[in-house]
Amino acid sequence: MSIQLYDLAGADPRYLFSPFSWRVRMALLHKGLDFEVVPWRFSAREAIAESGSKAVPVIKDGDAWVSDSWAIACYLDTHYADRPPLFPAPCGEAHARLVSALCGKLVFPAAVPIALYQAYVLLDPASQPYFRESREAMFNARLEDIHADAKTGPARLAEALKPFDEVLAVCDYLGGSQATYADFLLFGILKWTDIVSSYPVIDRDTPSGRWFSRLETDYGGHAGRVPRVRD
Repeated sequence: MSIQLYDLAGADPRYLFSPFSWRVRMALLHKGLDFEVVPWRFSAREAIAESGSKAVPVIKDGDAWVSDSWAIACYLDTHYADRPPLFPAPCGEAHARLVSALCGKLVFPAAVPIALYQAYVLLDPASQPYFRESREAMFNARLEDIHADAKTGPARLAEALKPFDEVLAVCDYLGGSQATYADFLLFGILKWTDIVSSYPVIDRDTPSGRWFSRLETDYGGHAGRVPRVRD
């Protein structure tokens, strides 16, 4: 039986764009595990009620429900230890935690102005009021006022990615010669912006842009085939 991964869907279920679910999706691909992505909406929380979580990502693996992207990654490494590791010894988890902190301090704040309002527009009408209310309270601003245009958004993101560019100029992945969960932490945020944005977000001629394209073609090209708003 394949693992079920619940991901945030737009009104059009082709668009699946939670940055945290994308971290899990890449982890499942890296592990080589069979899985299916189940579209989920804020207006249908009962679909994951058994997990105890009110938001995605959530996986259902047989009878086991696991929520939270980091907890899911740990679960996968523990329960599928015979598959490629997400946190390779001896320092994989520490390395991933460092990348997670950098993403939270630098990249996520640059991604929010690009993605937040455009994600709201994609949502089904029943989910939009909750999303607007919760996010505007979180950021203390109207979604429309947070939104960045096609000039300022990518420029700010490129600046946030400069520390990663320094690494990716000399390494194929943040994990070195192969991807690890550290890579998927950053990739999830960037894939979120890439899917929902009406304009190109990532400069593919930079080290981080080439790395992003590389991960889109890895694992059978799975990540590169998903629909984007501007396609």
